[in-house]
Amino acid sequence: MSNVRLLLLGIVVVVLSCTGANAQRLILIEENDVIAKSYDPQKGFSAVHDYDYTQGFFAGVVFDDFKKTPMAGNVYDVLQGGMITFGAPEGPRQQQLQWIFGQSIFTPQHIENPVRQPGDRAFGGWLYTGVSLAQETGRRQLDTFEIQVGAVGGSASLWKPVQGGFHSLIGDKGPQPGNYQLANEPGIVLSWERRWKFGYDFGQGYGVDFIPAVGVSAGNVYTYGEISGLVRFGQSLGTTWGPTRIRPSPSGASFMSTSPTDPSWGWAIFGGVAGRAVARNIFLDGSTFSDSPSVSKKTLVYDLIAGAEIFTQSGYKLGFSVTQRSREYVTQPKSDLFGSVEASIRF
Repeated sequence: MSNVRLLLLGIVVVVLSCTGANAQRLILIEENDVIAKSYDPQKGFSAVHDYDYTQGFFAGVVFDDFKKTPMAGNVYDVLQGGMITFGAPEGPRQQQLQWIFGQSIFTPQHIENPVRQPGDRAFGGWLYTGVSLAQETGRRQLDTFEIQVGAVGGSASLWKPVQGGFHSLIGDKGPQPGNYQLANEPGIVLSWERRWKFGYDFGQGYGVDFIPAVGVSAGNVYTYGEISGLVRFGQSLGTTWGPTRIRPSPSGASFMSTSPTDPSWGWAIFGGVAGRAVARNIFLDGSTFSDSPSVSKKTLVYDLIAGAEIFTQSGYKLGFSVTQRSREYVTQPKSDLFGSVEASIRF
């Protein structure tokens, strides 16, 4: 693990130390193309060729009991105007606030060549923090509102120390960006999503459900509208809302719902699709305030996802998924493939 990644985890530990027992859950997500690609017995992991969305890390500190954390409740009250819960069904409400921290890294097809190749995307990263609000109503609707702020581009996003550290770990030559990377600039993304849950109970906690969702994100980093659908089969499905992913994938808000009538633990296997109409993607369109490399992006993009998860009502969760992302720009040689590991720990 690189020194930068250790620093990021250290920041999370500091936040947990400051909040003490008032922090209810810790969420950790790792997304990487290595997770989903094959291992070559002769060449090892050095045979894996990084490209496009190659690395994502996400940490979240969840506060889901505002009686224990009045400050979190106050922040929620200030920001809840962005939730847009209009039309929510009748039923009990559960709310949570999540402090988030993350990094995403994007690379061209030829990471060891500092000279730009025709049609290739630029090196770039997105280092961010922010807050995410979520409200579940009647265990049938989930509304989320998220604010991300941070640094996007070359050195400011710290993409090179992380990516270079990984390649050093596997004994491979690190990336050589030269001047072929995005310019540094501040970034912001505001996101809203709504999910619905329709299910059928087979008895003894087993069931199947369908989770459609709509959402929109806006900012100088990403601007897009999205629609998605997820089908799940398993046990105690009312406890979760599917996998939590790193944007621009649907986030899921790391939300966990409890009920005394549900089994104490559950599991799910799932598959789904998410489509996006993209107005802006800074990693393809180029920097906002200065000249930088760019490519011709595709307006319509989709993700195919499949995976499994196991969880408890007390707040522990472990999940794995694989995503096939369609080509995002005209000169992209092929679609992107990456895996995701998600863990939730209750304090």
